[in-house]
Amino acid sequence: MTTKTLRDFPPGARLIVRGFQSTLAPDLRGHLSAWGLTPGTPITLLAQKPVTRISVEHAELALEDVIAAAVLVDTAKEPAPA
Repeated sequence: MTTKTLRDFPPGARLIVRGFQSTLAPDLRGHLSAWGLTPGTPITLLAQKPVTRISVEHAELALEDVIAAAVLVDTAKEPAPA
């Protein structure tokens, strides 16, 4: 199974955070976690240029490319129709 990052998806994608690349500095992991990017958290990818913008919880974050490439994600499963 190929590991995907925020950089692998187009704007509008609904994703689930799975973790971080081992190369991401611990202090950056801490900052991202403090902003709500923790494993299992659903996010929406808003844009890729000029920076990667995501919506998490009730916040919008802008991430540099190197950081976006270190956030591991999976595609979110859409809820079943009621």
